[in-house]
Amino acid sequence: MRDSAGVDATQPSATTGCSTSGPKRIALHWVSPASVVSVLAEGHTFGRDPSCDSVLAGTEVSRAHARIRMTGPLPVLCDLGSRNGVYVAGKRVTERTLGPGDVVRVGEWVGIAVEVEAATAPEVDVLREIVPGWYGGSQLVAAMEPLRRIAATDLPVVIQGETGSGKEGAASALHLWSGRKGPLVAVDCGALPEHLAEALLFGQRKGAFTGADRSTPGHLRAADGGTIFLDEILNLAPPLQAKLLRAIESRSVVPVGDTQPVALDVRFVCAAQEALADAVSSGRFRADLMARLEGFTLQLPALRTRREDVVPLFFELLERHGGQRSACEPRFVESLLLYDWPLNVRELLLLARRLATVHGGEALKRSMLPERMLSASAPDAAPPPPAAARKATDDDEDFNALVASLREHQGNLTRAAAALGFTRARAYRLLEARPEFDLAPLRKDSGA
Repeated sequence: MRDSAGVDATQPSATTGCSTSGPKRIALHWVSPASVVSVLAEGHTFGRDPSCDSVLAGTEVSRAHARIRMTGPLPVLCDLGSRNGVYVAGKRVTERTLGPGDVVRVGEWVGIAVEVEAATAPEVDVLREIVPGWYGGSQLVAAMEPLRRIAATDLPVVIQGETGSGKEGAASALHLWSGRKGPLVAVDCGALPEHLAEALLFGQRKGAFTGADRSTPGHLRAADGGTIFLDEILNLAPPLQAKLLRAIESRSVVPVGDTQPVALDVRFVCAAQEALADAVSSGRFRADLMARLEGFTLQLPALRTRREDVVPLFFELLERHGGQRSACEPRFVESLLLYDWPLNVRELLLLARRLATVHGGEALKRSMLPERMLSASAPDAAPPPPAAARKATDDDEDFNALVASLREHQGNLTRAAAALGFTRARAYRLLEARPEFDLAPLRKDSGA
């Protein structure tokens, strides 16, 4: 059905994109100026004319702007001689095969190519508040679901993720879902002063050392009955690792300057930017401590792997800091999607705060973005040759392996790629570089 913006769409769902079973197809998830989905099939047309399959309202959209033609399972986006062009990855194209993650701009409309289940109608992904103040789309919600299932236990948890990807948010969600009555106490292990770290973590007895003019419980005892979140656990010094191991094993702590252990009831959650096993291999972390902490490991997805969250999350953060969801240039939105966000949500938050403070209610323009983001958006370029004229890549060995796997899996591209350890985007690119290859016979042989 078509929504009020004139684009084929369906109702929001909390599960879009979570399933990995069954055959896939490519759709365009338009994120601006509205959040809707267009399924890509042979002959699908885009334009402002009501006869188009996806009606894109806007003064920069031609009546018949673009069309899809299929090359096997691969959709090729073709410009129909539009006035303002078709852009993929920031570059103007005449024809371009689309794979997961490609950023598309048609007039005022900006979208992302995503994979959807072939057997079900695609639905619009929506941003949800996972816990107060922490938002994510279906991919983050799906990643967090196992954490919800184990929340009521006392199983220790390791949260892995890049800087700024939301590790403290995940710890907050786990604590909230656990129902534990005590507090959540967050400790940045990398910020503990070396000479005070032991007392800060495990507490101290009055007079234990010069300057210890009072007894303090320490972070672990402060979290009694609740959750202790040890961020950047790999920065913990070896002597403290040994004492933490004893605390976990004995469920008690011995404050600095004391000899009697104090009972402890806490849920241990730690976070790191790399796998604990890698730190153990390099001699930076105790293997026995890792064995005590790795009850369950959660890998948080980086923001660049869930680009559909970037635009709605940006506007949510912008409003939270006093900005307005005012009109914005399509190239502004396109630049947000093309940027890789190396510092993840933390970097997006800082950008939203900056624009809310400096530009208030102004229309947002690409020129307002930092230089590093502008350079990530490739300048407009002349259209490349049509997809059929492209040269094959040098990845012949990988391509031959993919063809063999496709035969084994009856033409199912998702399963064939997974069996080889390829990403689906990699598989799409290998096929795109060989437009003469026809996948249809493999599927017919299987009866699909």
